[in-house]
Amino acid sequence: MGVTRSLSSVMSVLAKTTVNSMPAKAFTVVLTAAFTVVCAAAFSGTASAQGYNVLQECMKLSSADVDINNCLDNYLDLMDDNIEDISEYIARDLADGPLDQFQLSQQAFIEYRKQNCLWYLEFSAPRATAEKIAKNCLAKMSQERLSELQSLIASDRGNADTLRGFYVYGASRNSFQPCGSTQRYWVEGDAEQVGQLQQDYLQQSTASLQVLYAELRGSIDTSVSYPEHSGVVQLVGVTVLKPPSDSECRLPEGATANTLASLPEIKPAAVPEPEELPPEEDEPEQVLRAYFGEWLAECQQNDTKFTCELSVEFDGENVTEDSRPNLVMSRREEKRTILSMKFPEREIDTPAKIRWSVDKFTFGDIVGSDIRVDEVGTRQLVHERKFIRDDLMPLFRDGTEVSVEVLNDVDDDIGDKYSASLQGLTRALQFADDFVESGGEL
Repeated sequence: MGVTRSLSSVMSVLAKTTVNSMPAKAFTVVLTAAFTVVCAAAFSGTASAQGYNVLQECMKLSSADVDINNCLDNYLDLMDDNIEDISEYIARDLADGPLDQFQLSQQAFIEYRKQNCLWYLEFSAPRATAEKIAKNCLAKMSQERLSELQSLIASDRGNADTLRGFYVYGASRNSFQPCGSTQRYWVEGDAEQVGQLQQDYLQQSTASLQVLYAELRGSIDTSVSYPEHSGVVQLVGVTVLKPPSDSECRLPEGATANTLASLPEIKPAAVPEPEELPPEEDEPEQVLRAYFGEWLAECQQNDTKFTCELSVEFDGENVTEDSRPNLVMSRREEKRTILSMKFPEREIDTPAKIRWSVDKFTFGDIVGSDIRVDEVGTRQLVHERKFIRDDLMPLFRDGTEVSVEVLNDVDDDIGDKYSASLQGLTRALQFADDFVESGGEL
């Protein structure tokens, strides 16, 4: 079903309701529910919502100006949320240069949409009619932008193959073996999808290193070497994960269901990674440092780029100066935050072993985060913008202490616990945001 047809169906059903007899609050709730369904379809479907006249459909629901404006506002809010979600999905796959260009294009679109539609307020009369026409213009341009971003994702996903086979995950397993093949491949690629695959495996498996049937979207890369593996799977998405069946996937001649699980163990940390070279940048033109409680804010200017890093050190039993964990928040434009939790002199092979809590609220491991292991230690990278903005930062702002516990094994409840104060973080964030947004003019 196309998005336009789906939206029309929802509106036609709601139009049968006696709108004028409904309280304003109830009417808004109904509209919000309707547009939630509509915008979810627009975000996940392949059909385009271009050309759909939101104003006409809102006017079918009610003739009252306040109801029509509420209807338009709800639609615009949900479209903005969908555009933001799909933009964040795209941005996760971009390096610094392309990411900067993409963010500039988003900013340019928002400004152009605003200026392109505001002139209707002067062109049309009366004012109440002009406002509705201007909002309809915003809705139309939002539809076109969402469709454009959807097509980028559809084009990218179109390059992925469907891989069918067996998957095993554990402390030293993250392996996929295609149907009928004796080769196995380490699974990497999209960090969020890999994390979700591992979480789904842990929820469905009933025994250690149980073999599950999997249908993955991605590609096999034999040019990348991995110990005891023939290459890697560059994962794009997960379609199916469930107990195996002979009718779906046949094992190689002479193999058993335990073959994949019984192969020699390997350590993810043993995989050679490209050496991270420091960026060739000039000395910062401006550096500001300030302490807020136990939090250090270090802000700097490189040409026209303004960034701040907020850091705090953790305490714990048997912690030395060389092994002390620390959390670093990189604060950028539009309050975009990337978190890096560092564990010096420690090797951690999966984010599932790192459990987070703020005060007495424990939210466990962070699905979709990345693990980087080198000769210095382990870093956990958290870059999911919506999770940081909507879930993590509110807890940090309202809390007094953040704790992380590193488990000895994903199935254990025993591990090393570290904690740090959150006192001063709110002021440090304000300092950083003022520096970044003002271009260093504090």
